[in-house]
Amino acid sequence: MFSSTSTTRRARRPLAILAALTLPLAVTTACSSDETPATQADSVTITDQWVKASDKQMTGAFGTVANTSDREVTLTGGDTDVAERVEVHEMAPAGDGTMTMRQVDGGLKIAGGQTVSLEPGGNHIMLMDLKRPIEAGQTVTITLRFGDGSTCEMVAHARDFRGANEEYTPGHGSSDTGSDG
Repeated sequence: MFSSTSTTRRARRPLAILAALTLPLAVTTACSSDETPATQADSVTITDQWVKASDKQMTGAFGTVANTSDREVTLTGGDTDVAERVEVHEMAPAGDGTMTMRQVDGGLKIAGGQTVSLEPGGNHIMLMDLKRPIEAGQTVTITLRFGDGSTCEMVAHARDFRGANEEYTPGHGSSDTGSDG
């Protein structure tokens, strides 16, 4: 027969072993909070993305970019296999009182916790010097570049859109004069 003392000791042993094994995991998890901060690309989410179908020299890409971090991120441009250049553009007042499209000097800054809409007639991503037409329904992958050099891929479907036929202002990062953004 077993005494009640030895049964109690045996019951406590598994609990003591479990507690000893769990303790180092808790300490390791608490210490890992000082890891290298996330990149700017890791701090953004992109939703509702699309590209304007085009058979011209340039077109625009649009969507909603949310900065999920508490630090500012800067969208500076990117790359794609369908265009020679990918630039971040804005609409700005021209000297004659009209609005014109131009490259954003220094990139598009998105404050921590903020969301920015990329839309026709506003801030957007320009695909310049298209290598081939972009047809409605086609999928386009754009690698977006951020101020710290980090990148993320944005996959967007092309669709027909007839509005926002703004003019491009030469001398703001490009010598092109046509527009399809």
